[in-house]
Amino acid sequence: MNIFGKVCAFSWICLIVVPAWAVDHNNLDEGRPLRLEDAYPIAYGEIAVEAGARVQHNRKATDRFSSPLEVLYGAYWNLQVGLGSTLATQPRTIDESEKSGDLRTFALYNFNQETLVLPAFAAKVSVDFPSGIRSQGIDTALKGIVTRSFGQSRGHLNVGYEFVGSAGGGERNGRYEVVLGAQYPLGYPRSFDTTLVADFFTEQSVHSGESNPTGFEIGLRRQIAPLTVVDIGVGTEFAGPAERTPFFATVGVSVGF
Repeated sequence: MNIFGKVCAFSWICLIVVPAWAVDHNNLDEGRPLRLEDAYPIAYGEIAVEAGARVQHNRKATDRFSSPLEVLYGAYWNLQVGLGSTLATQPRTIDESEKSGDLRTFALYNFNQETLVLPAFAAKVSVDFPSGIRSQGIDTALKGIVTRSFGQSRGHLNVGYEFVGSAGGGERNGRYEVVLGAQYPLGYPRSFDTTLVADFFTEQSVHSGESNPTGFEIGLRRQIAPLTVVDIGVGTEFAGPAERTPFFATVGVSVGF
């Protein structure tokens, strides 16, 4: 069984044997549906399975469809760990550090709850292992996350840097990414089951000498049951290299246990 199959099997085991908890649509995880995430982990002892589908329309390159799957676990107070992988079409043309089928592990730690003076701070560490197609080297990413409330809205700043374990010719050995975004509860105070999310992002280009891919995303997260949240998001890279992605869309679901 390949790595992605093992992740799928583990997810189904979680569905069967783990007691149910709640999933909060107001909690933002990377990729569900945007790259923006907040500084808060899932609750201690909680398990969540997150799956999705993503389509990318690329300039001067083949369009791509991908399907991520992740398992999150509240390992301790303020600590969230996870395991996941992503399968993609046209896998041999992917020039990003993460290849189709790579096994991804990560941990997020929240340092403090937000106060009247201080925002909430968190740090995230991710490691990608070269189990995918044409993948070499272990890639490590570090990210700082800041979350601040403004009334019923919340603002977020994500600043990260990835160390590429085996960069190809002309590719960078490391890349930074900055994401600035916000969320707003739709329907509040009459109802609170849908969150609007939007962000601006820029990331260092894969190849030296190219301009940075820069863009905008907007999406929704909706609570359809105590244990289930669905999401949808769209975005564009309006600046960057010639082969940037002018349109991409994501749909997904998060289920708690």
